[in-house]
Amino acid sequence: MGEEDFRERFRRIPPAFREQYISVLGEAEEETLHPDLYSRLVDDGTDMIVRKLREYNEGRRSLLKSLRGRIEVRRLVQDEDIASLRVVASDAGNNGADFRSAFIPLYASAAISAEGWKIIDDPIFRVGDPEIWPDEFRSHDRESLLASKIQFEVTAEAIEIWKPKYVLLDGSLLVNFWLLPSLFGSTREYEEDFNSTVTRSVELLLKCYEEDIPIAGFVKRTRMNDICAEVGVPKMRDTALLDLLLNLGEYTAPRPISARNPVIDRYRRVCQNMGVPEGQIDDILGIHFSYIKTGLTTPFRLEIPRYCLNSLDEVGTLIFTTSEEESGIPFVINEVDNITRITATTSNIRTLMIYSKMLDLVKRGEMAPEDMNLLALQYGESWVLRDGERLKA
Repeated sequence: MGEEDFRERFRRIPPAFREQYISVLGEAEEETLHPDLYSRLVDDGTDMIVRKLREYNEGRRSLLKSLRGRIEVRRLVQDEDIASLRVVASDAGNNGADFRSAFIPLYASAAISAEGWKIIDDPIFRVGDPEIWPDEFRSHDRESLLASKIQFEVTAEAIEIWKPKYVLLDGSLLVNFWLLPSLFGSTREYEEDFNSTVTRSVELLLKCYEEDIPIAGFVKRTRMNDICAEVGVPKMRDTALLDLLLNLGEYTAPRPISARNPVIDRYRRVCQNMGVPEGQIDDILGIHFSYIKTGLTTPFRLEIPRYCLNSLDEVGTLIFTTSEEESGIPFVINEVDNITRITATTSNIRTLMIYSKMLDLVKRGEMAPEDMNLLALQYGESWVLRDGERLKA
């Protein structure tokens, strides 16, 4: 096909696709909010939010006075010897693209091993299958679910290779509650992916249990209010309250996650189907949580199985000793997070590559110009190379 013929075919490409394809090189659309609407949203709205935040703050500070002796706080010390022990850490990232025709997932995971502040080997990677999901109505949830699955897989592989003393997951030890199959129905593929993800999680916990390796989940973003609900304030997040209670290097005594948790119930069923003895099930699924303050930020949540409780002080010491004071993130978690963070820039570059390769098909006459509408984004969505990262679920 000649250049003139291709130009003619390009002009026949639907305007919706061409506008989105070319808009990435231009400036973002300017806002055109009505002045009165802007005033209600920004001026009046922020005044009210600040008043409510002040009331919220007064409530949590007054609550502190009634908590003496109700929340046990323990102290950590920095120990370079414990910090130098070998640890494996893993993380996963996801940031797929939602087109009008289908959702195209993008997710990956990595594991690294460190001794103190030294990475001892090249990372181990696992990348999600390249697929398109035209009928998955919980596309972002399923993408996050599969990201967790390959994180559990790559962690188990890392344990085999590096024989660590400790294992840290960036995130929870359990599949997130919001990723449970919906009561109102989920696709067959979602159900299958959920079950296989839980199975990989159980296999990882069993592996650590059998090899007597303490494993902990380091949860950086949490909205839980377990402790606040226990002390009678269910509408307050644990981190908001404990930020006033905990000093640098302190952590709360571990508390068990309720056995009535529906996620743990699904885990227990998988364990039973795998033939895991009841005693072992209780040891690995008796997940406890603690909040630890490792930097000048709000506390982070730690999750640890019952069989590891005697090692919680060591795990906390390792995390505290290797954490940056400003961020509170331990070295090995920060490093693996940097490796796996899939920003919108990466996602958009991948989309540009898909656009480019499909245009090659148009140029060769293997696709019609109007077929490019397959890559039109959902109405109202835009993407630019400067866009921010989508938070992981």
